[in-house]
Amino acid sequence: MISCNFSQDKESNSNKNSSLKLTGTIENLKDSLTVVLYKMDSRNFYGKNIDSTLSLNGSFEIKININEPSEYMIIILDYKNKVAKRNTFWLDKGDISIIGTYDDFENAKINGSKLTELSKRYFAISEKYSNQMKNGEIELKDFHKGINKEQLNFLFENPNNTVSLSNFLSYTNKLDTDSLKLFYSKLDNQLQNSEYGIALKNSFEIEKIKVGKPFIDIGAKDLEGNIVNLSDFKGKVIVLDFWAIWCHYCHEQNQEEFPKLKEKYKNEDFVIISYSVDVDKKDWEKSTKSDNIDWINISNLEGVLDKYVTQYGVQGYPTSFIIGKDGKIIKKMIGYEYGALETELDKIFKIK
Repeated sequence: MISCNFSQDKESNSNKNSSLKLTGTIENLKDSLTVVLYKMDSRNFYGKNIDSTLSLNGSFEIKININEPSEYMIIILDYKNKVAKRNTFWLDKGDISIIGTYDDFENAKINGSKLTELSKRYFAISEKYSNQMKNGEIELKDFHKGINKEQLNFLFENPNNTVSLSNFLSYTNKLDTDSLKLFYSKLDNQLQNSEYGIALKNSFEIEKIKVGKPFIDIGAKDLEGNIVNLSDFKGKVIVLDFWAIWCHYCHEQNQEEFPKLKEKYKNEDFVIISYSVDVDKKDWEKSTKSDNIDWINISNLEGVLDKYVTQYGVQGYPTSFIIGKDGKIIKKMIGYEYGALETELDKIFKIK
C-alpha cells in the first residue's frame, strides 16, 4: 500500500508552507529536560537547530512550519547527568506524535509520518543482512551484494518521494546512466527541481573527471570574497582537496600533512587548494582558523550537493586529487593516510 501511495501520489511533495504540531508522550521522562528539534541539512552531515522546549509531565510539544518534506532529529538533553537521547523522523503533512519510554527513546514509535515508515522499511533491509552476517548465515560478498540489490529494488518500487530520492543518491556512482535516468523519470516535477533532484540530474548530465584526463575547472571564492579559479594555477603541480568542518580526518590532514607538504615543496611549482563543502561561512572560517590554513582555501558554500563535488565524484571525505603541470589528473586519493600524498609527490618531483 505504501508503495502505491508514494509512487503515484503527485501531490505528496507540495511546496506550500504548512504548520504542524510535534508532540511527545514519553514514559519516565523527567520534568525540565531540554528538548531540541534539529532539521537535517541535505547538503551537510549535521543539523540546524530549529526550536526547543522543556519537558513537563512526561511530555513535550513543538510547533513547526515546513514548506517541503524534510528529515528531523529530536534530542532530549539531560545536562545534569550528561545524557542525550535521540530519534530521527521525516515530516511532510499532518501532526506527528512520538510515543515511547525515555530509556529506549531511540526506538520510540513515530505516528503520523508515512515518510518515516518508508525510511524504516528501507533501513530494515541493511539491518536484516547485518543480522545474517552476525549469525554466520552469509559471507561478506553476499552481504554487500544482497543489500545493494534489495535496497535498489525497494527504491525503484517506491520512487516518487524525498526519502527514496535522498537514499538513491548514494548509488549514483554505482549505476549506469540509463538506470539514473529511469529513476529520475519516476519523479514528479517538484522532486525533479528539488536539491536532491538537481543533484541526481547532475550525476548523469554533467561532465565528470577521469584520472589521466584534464581537470575540470573550478571557480569559487576565498574568505575575502575573491574569485579563485583552479585554472589560475595550471602549470603547477596541484593538490586539490575536498573537506568540511564535520570531517575529523580532514582536520587531521589540514593540521598534520598539508603544512609539511607546503614547506617541503616550497621551491617547486606546487600549490595546495582546499575546497570546503561547508554551507555556513562561519563554520568555514572557524575551521580555517583552528586548522591554521594559510594556503589557497575556497568554497561556494553549497555543501555535498555542490556541482563540483559531483563532477569530481567525491563521496568520502577528505578526497584529494593530484593534478600535474599539464593539467591532467594524476591520482585520486580517498580518505587520509599520513605520508601517502608525500610519497606520490616525491615521485613527481623526483625526490628520493
